[in-house]
Amino acid sequence: MNISTILFDVGWPIIDESAVTEVWYEHLKRLTAEKTGITVTDPMLADAEAAGVACYAPSLLNYIIWHLVRPDLKSFYVIRSEFYRSYSTREFRLQPGIKEILERLSGRFKLGLAANQQVEVYEYLEREGILGYFDSTQVSAEIGFSKPDVRMFLAVLQNLGVVPEEAVMVGDRQDNDIVPAKLIGMKTVRLLVGPHRAQSVRYPVEAPDYTIDTISELPDLPLLGRRREGI
Repeated sequence: MNISTILFDVGWPIIDESAVTEVWYEHLKRLTAEKTGITVTDPMLADAEAAGVACYAPSLLNYIIWHLVRPDLKSFYVIRSEFYRSYSTREFRLQPGIKEILERLSGRFKLGLAANQQVEVYEYLEREGILGYFDSTQVSAEIGFSKPDVRMFLAVLQNLGVVPEEAVMVGDRQDNDIVPAKLIGMKTVRLLVGPHRAQSVRYPVEAPDYTIDTISELPDLPLLGRRREGI
């Protein structure tokens, strides 16, 4: 079955989260010190991040918070709540060339978002002039399911009117993007960037169909060689 549809994660395939991650981590340091008295160092954050990536933690930030304050459950919930209340797109930066890539693909394929994001991301993508390239724009906060829950992918595919075998998922995470997408029969492309770039593949059956180092490689993959019918 030919590929007619491409689903994108937002964080890293579309948005370079390097700058925003630094801001998030500094904010987390301040919150943790304020709420618990714990001084969080950069090595502590790095260790927590590496552990969260290795164990396939669905929410890396939630894992890091818990790693820092455990077993203090009350502080975990307080810090998590205040952290997510401060969600902002101010430090978001588009991946270089992503607008041109989406423009190139949008005439050939249906495009959809499959991302664990707050709805505020819509305004950012609209402001940057790329939201209109997507035929489905719902993210987890609107859908009600978060990756790696396969219902997230199925909801997006249903919205686009396609079956999993017609679609490919593009993401940076082996755990949240590649594994669940393959589980329901989608093809997968893994982008090796960000904190999950070294995340291991547990079993051969979970390996991505293609692996790329930059998003600019996506349009030329053999997987996307056929045009959508009627185009």
